[in-house]
Amino acid sequence: MFKKFRRSWLLSNKHYLLPLFILLVLFDGVLALSGVFLALFVSLFNVLRARLPIDPGGNWEAETYVYKKIDDAELKFDVWRPKSSEWNNAVIIFAHGGGWISGYRNQPKNISWCRFLASKGFSVVSIDYRLALKYSMDDIIEDYSDAVSYIRNESTVLGLSSKNIILMGLSAGGHLALNFSAYHTSQANQAAMEGIRGVVAYYSPSDLKDLFSEDDKSIFARFGAGSAIKTLPQFDKAAYIKYSPIYKFTTNMIPVMAVHGRRDEIVPYSSSVKMIRRLKELKVPCRFLVHKTGGHGFEVRRKDYRTTKILEETAQFIKNLIQDDG
Repeated sequence: MFKKFRRSWLLSNKHYLLPLFILLVLFDGVLALSGVFLALFVSLFNVLRARLPIDPGGNWEAETYVYKKIDDAELKFDVWRPKSSEWNNAVIIFAHGGGWISGYRNQPKNISWCRFLASKGFSVVSIDYRLALKYSMDDIIEDYSDAVSYIRNESTVLGLSSKNIILMGLSAGGHLALNFSAYHTSQANQAAMEGIRGVVAYYSPSDLKDLFSEDDKSIFARFGAGSAIKTLPQFDKAAYIKYSPIYKFTTNMIPVMAVHGRRDEIVPYSSSVKMIRRLKELKVPCRFLVHKTGGHGFEVRRKDYRTTKILEETAQFIKNLIQDDG
C-alpha cells in the first residue's frame, strides 16, 4: 500500500513540497528563494556527476562533425572510437534523452555511455537534434533521419561501417530510434534501412498515449510530449498514434532490445511491456531486460549487480547482431 502511494501522482512530482514553499515565501521570502537555488544546484550537481557504474574512464576523446545546418544553427555529432579493433566494424548511432525538450549529445551521462560502448569495441556516434518548445516532433524526426543518412553516406570519410549500424537511444532518443525503424520497415524502405541491424531502447515510450495514462503521473513527460506534438491526446488522439512506433510494427521490424526499470516514474514500465508483447505477436526477434527496483535513468543511479549485468547484456546483444562486414 505504501509503495503504491509513494509512486503516486503527488509524490512522483513532489507536489507535496508546494505548500511548504508557499509557507516559506509567506514567512521568509529570502529563505524560500535560497531553498529554490539550493534545490536547483543539487539537481544540476547530480546531473553533472551522473555516470555508468562501469565507466571505463581513461583518456577518451571524441571527434566532432557537423551533419546539418538549419536556422543559423549547426547540428553536430561526436564520434567515439574503440581502442581495440576487435569489433571496429560496427557503429552505434546514439540519441540522448530529455523528453524531446532537453538534453544534449555530450552531457556527462551520454559521454559515459559512449565511453562504455567504445570500451566494448564499438564505434559510437552521439547525435544532437533540435528540441521541442521551439520545434516540432516532425522537425526532431527529420533531424534524426538526416543524421542517420549522413553517417551512412559519409561512412567512408568518417571511417565507420555502413553495413553494421545499431540505433540506440535513451528515453526520447530510444523513441526516435524505434520510430525510424518501425516506419521504414513498415514501408519496406530498404534504402533507409540499409545496414541497420537492430535497435536498443532504454526506458522509451512505444505508445506516446501511455505518457498520459494512469500508470504515468509525470508532468515532465506530459509537457515534453505535448510540446513536441503541439497538442494533447484528448484533443488529437490521431497525432499521438502517428508518432508512436508500436502502431507501425510489422513482421519486417528489425530486432529490438528494450530495457526498463519497473519503478520508472517518467515513462511507464507498462509501455515497454506492451511493446515487447506486440513484437512477440509479430515474431520479431526481441529481448527485454528489467531492473526490478530501477527508475528512469537507473543505469546512472544504481550501482548494483543487476545494473552492471544489464549493461553487459546490452553490449552482448549488439555483438550478436553484427554480421560479417566482408
